[in-house]
This record gives sequence, C-alpha cells and structure tokens, in this order.
Amino acid sequence: MAASFPKTNREKADVVINAMNEIRVRLRSIDAIIAAPVPNLIQNESCHLQLRLCCECLAITILAVQADFPTHKSFRDDYNVTSIFKALEATYPGFFPTPSKMVAMPDGTYHFDDVGTEHPISRFEIERVWELSGHHLHRASMKKYLKRDNRVDLLAINKAKERFWNLITGMMMVSADGSFRLFAAMNRDDDFIECAFIHMDREAGTARIDPYTLGAAARFSR
Repeated sequence: MAASFPKTNREKADVVINAMNEIRVRLRSIDAIIAAPVPNLIQNESCHLQLRLCCECLAITILAVQADFPTHKSFRDDYNVTSIFKALEATYPGFFPTPSKMVAMPDGTYHFDDVGTEHPISRFEIERVWELSGHHLHRASMKKYLKRDNRVDLLAINKAKERFWNLITGMMMVSADGSFRLFAAMNRDDDFIECAFIHMDREAGTARIDPYTLGAAARFSR
C-alpha cells in the first residue's frame, strides 16, 4: 500500500507530535542506559543509536512541515539526515527550527519569543552527531576496524542529549512560503506535548493559532 504523506495540518501535527514524542522517549533512555550495569562500550553504542534515531526523527518533524513530497524523491525515501537537510536548504534556507517559547499574556493573547532555551542543538551539530554515530555503530571494513580505539566519551553524549532537549522543549518553524509557522513544545519530565500552526495576517497585525495536543495518535509512551 502506498504511503499517504501528510497534507492537512492535522496530519502534519500527528507526524510532528509522534516524532517529537519518540525523541523524548529516546533521550530519556540515554540516562537509563548510562546508569545500567553494562560495559562502557555497550553504553556508548546504545547511546549513539538513540542519538542517531533522534536526529532522524527531527528530520521527519521538519519534513512534515516543510517537504514537498510529490516533487522531491529525497524527501520521501532518504534517511540520511545530511542529505535531507541539503535538499531542504536548496528549497528553503530557513528550514531548520529555531528555539522559541510561547508565553500567555494577561490580555489573553500570546507572545512568542525567539530565545527559547539557551544552547539548543544546531543543524550542523545534528549532522555531525548522525554521521559520528555511524562510526560507533558500524564495523565496516577491516581497514577501519583496525583503526578503532573503542574510546567512550559519555560527556560528549550527555552534551548532545542536553542540547537536543534545549531545542525540543520549544521550537518554531517557518514554512517555506511564509504562510504559516509551526510552534512545537514538550516538557522533559511529564507527558505534555503540543504543537500549534500559526497563520499570520500581516495586514491586520494578528495571527490565528490552531493548537494540537498529544492524543491517541501518539505511538510512543513514556
């Protein structure tokens, strides 16, 4: 059966919420893996696998908002994060989400800042984490195997994990044509997660917000 790519905002929201919830589950798993009584090498590989999949889920989140699936094969079939980002950049250089925070104002309106949580992971860090994880997870050729030192750097893993949290706790994406923005946010320590499509009316100086929350469509639990 052919895949049905997201078209409506409800369908896009379901993909965003599912992918972000999966990122949250995997980031939480890193702490459990590091605390587990297993050899450091196994910890290292397991954590890099979680980070790699987090990178791929973030790419899925961005594709749900930005991609033109019928036109670009790489948006439909590729899982290489770097290739996906390069293809998106060719269409729209501002595709990558930026940190943001939604604040309810006393008059019932909402203010969105462009700061969010400090030190979020960047596009190029995502690419680097994804590429580096392959080095840790694949044995590849004899030549590469003999060069391995099996060094474990849990500090680097924790840094990448924390910077990932700093992005997904609140982020904003602007559509390629500028017709809408998507705000997505989640809490680290509970099950809260939401996303909202923000439709701008520049002439009136207002915006309509269509919110979506975590529901039955979410495929990953805590």
